[in-house]
Amino acid sequence: MSPVATEARFMGKVTAMTMHEMQNILAIIRESAGLMGDILRINAKIDFKHRPNMERTLDHISTQVERGKKLLEATSRLAHSPDDDLLLACDLSIYARTVALLSERQIRLKGAAVHFTPASSPLPVAVGALMVLMSGYHAVQWAVGPGGKNTDIHIGLEPGLTEHGLTITPPPGQDVDPDQLNPDSMNLPGQAARIDWDGQRLALFFPARTGE
Repeated sequence: MSPVATEARFMGKVTAMTMHEMQNILAIIRESAGLMGDILRINAKIDFKHRPNMERTLDHISTQVERGKKLLEATSRLAHSPDDDLLLACDLSIYARTVALLSERQIRLKGAAVHFTPASSPLPVAVGALMVLMSGYHAVQWAVGPGGKNTDIHIGLEPGLTEHGLTITPPPGQDVDPDQLNPDSMNLPGQAARIDWDGQRLALFFPARTGE
């Protein structure tokens, strides 16, 4: 079993518990906003000055709650990644989505967006969830680079027989540095994974887990 620092386990455990509490808080906000929306709909014939503002506010709350749910999902998966049952294997299709969610902020700050294409089935790999998250996140940082605005990043999956790939496609013309594509900078777990860069898309390949 791959060793995980006691500090990492502690941070993961506390973060996971906090995320569960945040989910409860979001649920209360969602239910409260839903109740206000029901009241407005029941009294649809009653017009008052602030109705448009209230309706816009409720729409905004609903949008942000859904966004918050996705971020909590991703953070919770990150927090649980040092768990014993995820140290040596995980489902790449799940953790590729997690990489995309965790990467949204750094890309949004550049005025761009993450476009994630999910897999149609589970992709079990013989690499721990924490390693997948770390290498995937570093790969996104590499793809974003020092570029300017509107540098949308495309993240996807490439299923295979002996290995499955997490693919990251920088925007055309993005100034990336191929010399940085090495196991150390991508935080790849030794010989358990490999890097492929064809000049347009980066792929991190992880060994498929058999017998699933």
